[in-house]
Formats: sequence, C-alpha cells, structure tokens
Amino acid sequence: MILFSIGLPSRFTDLCDAITLQLARRSLGMAEIVGANTLEEFAEAVIKTSASNLVVACRQPVVRLQTEVVQAGRPFIVAVGDPRAALRDLLQHSGVTFAGAARVVASSCAAMHTLIAAPGALVLSGSGDLDPTELAAEIARHFELNVSREEIAASVRTLAEAGLELEQSADEGWWDRHGEREQAIINGAIQPYVSHFSTGGDLQPLAWERELFFIYEDPPAELPVPATRPVDITGRARVLVYGPGISLPPGNWSANVVLGFSAETVGMSFTVEVYAGRQLSGTQLRPVAAQVLEANLNFTIENTVEQRFEIRVLSERPAFDGRLALGHVTLTPQATVLGETEHYLAQLLLK
Repeated sequence: MILFSIGLPSRFTDLCDAITLQLARRSLGMAEIVGANTLEEFAEAVIKTSASNLVVACRQPVVRLQTEVVQAGRPFIVAVGDPRAALRDLLQHSGVTFAGAARVVASSCAAMHTLIAAPGALVLSGSGDLDPTELAAEIARHFELNVSREEIAASVRTLAEAGLELEQSADEGWWDRHGEREQAIINGAIQPYVSHFSTGGDLQPLAWERELFFIYEDPPAELPVPATRPVDITGRARVLVYGPGISLPPGNWSANVVLGFSAETVGMSFTVEVYAGRQLSGTQLRPVAAQVLEANLNFTIENTVEQRFEIRVLSERPAFDGRLALGHVTLTPQATVLGETEHYLAQLLLK
C-alpha cells in the first residue's frame, strides 16, 4: 500500500509523516518512508524498497506528480500550516540560504494551492490547539487504517518521546529580525500564499525578487552567482540570467520581467523566455539606449509539466561589451473569463 503525505517543509509536516508511518506499521505491517517530489524519484523509491508498504513524503511535488496522485483516486493527506513557520524551520534546521529556503517554500506552497481542493485530500493544519492524538485518529480514519484507540495513543507517545510535536506559528519578532531585502523576498514569493490559505480568496500576483535568480558568466563561476548585481554580457551567446526554479500552480499566467540594459547593448537582441523543460513562452527585447525594458509573456502551465519553472534571459550573439541587470519578475494568475464578444460567439456555436 502507498500512502502519500504531502505538505510544507515544516516540523508539523514531519509529525504528520511520522504519525502516518507509525499507523501504517501497526495496521499493515512492514512499512518504510521515502521522499519523492517527481515521478522519477517516486519510481526509483518503489523499485529500491523491500517493504510492502510505503509512506511517500512530498514537500514540493512537481505538477505531474500532483496530477498522478489526484488521478489515482486514493486518499492522501496535505499538511499546510503556516508557510512562514515552514521558512523559519528550514532556516533553523537545514542550513540552506535564505533564498534557497524561499525557493523550497514557494514551490511547496504552489503544490498546496492545487492539492488542498483535490478529491481525496485530507487537509491538516498545525495552527490552533489541535491535539496530536486527534490528529492521528483523523489520519487513520482517512487512510482507513485498522488501528485501535490504544494503538493511536501509543504511537503519539512514541513520537512525543522522540521530540516530534506540533509546530507553532512564526512569531512577529522573528520577521522583524530580517532585513528589507529578505522581507521583500518573503512578501513577494510567499505572502500571497499565506493570504490565500488564511482567507480562501483568489491568489494575488507573485513577485520573484532578483535574489532568487542566478547569473551565468563566461567563463562559468564555480558556484551559482545570485543575480544581485549586473551581469557582464561579454563573450559568447548564452543564457545570462536564469531562475528561480520554483513551481507554479497549473493554469494561465502572465509574467512581467523588468530588465536594465547598459548603453553598450544598443543594437543587440535578447530573448526572454519562460522555461520548464521546454520553452513555454518567449519574446525579444532590443534596447535602443541605456534603458529599463519590460518583457511581458503569457503562458499556460499544464498538468503534464515535470520540472520547476525558470525565467531565462539569453543573448542572441556574441558581445564585446555591455551589462544587463534583472530588476524583478511579477507573475499574475489569469482567470479564464470570456469577453463580451467571445461569450456572444460561444452562445451562437452552442445553439
């Protein structure tokens, strides 16, 4: 049996994983837990395991894996909690950079946005005064695991002794300790999901700040270089700026990419594209002076996408001089609404 435990990268989700594993072992026998965020990782885990039952822990599943989980028609759990607390947990316990943690949490939020409304999902929240025993009982009922109340209580005690407990929401003081640029990253990439999860309203536009992107220099640097400074375009035609490698919910989107060009780039052409294993949308920019230009791209994220998304800026021919700088990227979900003319024509076709 395969049980999916999907959630934000937080201590609360870790607790949900551990509870599910404990209950599976008591009800089904041999079981182990594996991590997977893509179909390839999932298939590899299934092939390598010697256990007859698996708990699959997903933190930022790509769209294709989300689709397969939902279409399987089996129950799964979605642990949401507070995305800001998830960011805090990553920074405190994983050793990743602030931008790296923001990428992980933003991708995870995108998956939660899709899955919390899916059939078969049991949505769990770490906020409030939820009792761990009741949480475990709810998980057991959802997966239809045959465990007694005493076994549930024993499982919770075992985990409590191991130090797993319900997370607390991120305190305001924790946010105040971060600088202006870090708060801009949070407010742009994560806060729209916080508002969406708390109110249930429409997802507001996302903003990916330049700290989430990388520049590609010629010759290449040993480690990825954050796009927090201009990139020297001197050298061969190549990808100049790329990133952030963050997932988005399926649907129709528009992207606005703000770029600055030095005077030396006049007469050159640059491609700006949305990329996820293949180009989803692209356009050209041709600076006529030292200026700031905006690239506007419309694209659709389908259920078959297996990679996270990048905005890429490419030079189209070798350059002897010039600089380019990324400002930020704004992503806006587009509602599928027929205009008056399209609605009129649709009605005619249906008659």
